[in-house]
Amino acid sequence: MIGSTLSIVTPKAQTTRKNLRGFLANEEMELVVVDTPGLQDGTKALNSTISKNAAQAVQTAKQGKEIIALVIDAIDIGARLRDKRHLGLERIHAALLKEGIKLPMHVAILPVFNKSDLIRKDQYKRQIEEAVAPFIASICANPHPFVWLTTKQEEGPESIEAFQEKVSELLEYGESGELFDKESLSDQNMRDFASEFIREQCFLQLGEELPYSVAIRIDSFKEETEITKIDATIFVERESQKPMLIGRGGEKIKAIGTKSRLKIEELMGKKSYLALKVKVAPHWSQNQALVERFLNG
Repeated sequence: MIGSTLSIVTPKAQTTRKNLRGFLANEEMELVVVDTPGLQDGTKALNSTISKNAAQAVQTAKQGKEIIALVIDAIDIGARLRDKRHLGLERIHAALLKEGIKLPMHVAILPVFNKSDLIRKDQYKRQIEEAVAPFIASICANPHPFVWLTTKQEEGPESIEAFQEKVSELLEYGESGELFDKESLSDQNMRDFASEFIREQCFLQLGEELPYSVAIRIDSFKEETEITKIDATIFVERESQKPMLIGRGGEKIKAIGTKSRLKIEELMGKKSYLALKVKVAPHWSQNQALVERFLNG
């Protein structure tokens, strides 16, 4: 949406762990886009902390008269309807209440169905909307009409451009440059993005083989004139998980490092050196102190 990929993007669900901010500025609007983690109902310290991060973004939106784009997986809802299963949305309702958020919320909510290009019949889209409508009404006092979105369409009613236009109609008037420097992509530091890019490549290179509870610590981040030198540690919870990340002859850790480095260089606009090592932090996802350390740097 802002023209650059700042947050982690993988086929694995629930990989976003903390709120990441990106800036969008054009002739019509200036927008701070906050990518939040999903609300979780797990009992580990990691699940609890991730849900608190998501709830914090919701509370901030309520106080600042912001817009919440509630992204819903249209394919998943469609499959649940077909198989006559529960939609699973009641878990979001329960998680919001658990985090102390009063419902229904008096905040602008845009219900957004993604992957619209995979559901081509309007009949199926209407069925999905009708099924989700009671849930939306239960969490939002004055919801806006449903939005369908695809990243495969450069223009048209379901494109990113059309979505931005809908968002701009809801924004309050302000002065140019009031929110951020127009030359900036984000106000978060490069260490955070480097950490996310490394974790993203861990998931992409290993797929379902990799356990969810992998964490990254940036040990050293030195920006020089022509190069950025980064040392980082990848943490897993069990000794048996280390070989997965290292791979035969170090092929996996090398691929993770190479792909991560290229994304870091693209974002920073200069060469980088990235050194990675793998360590074990037993049961770190159940340890609140370690969760805070790994998520907050």
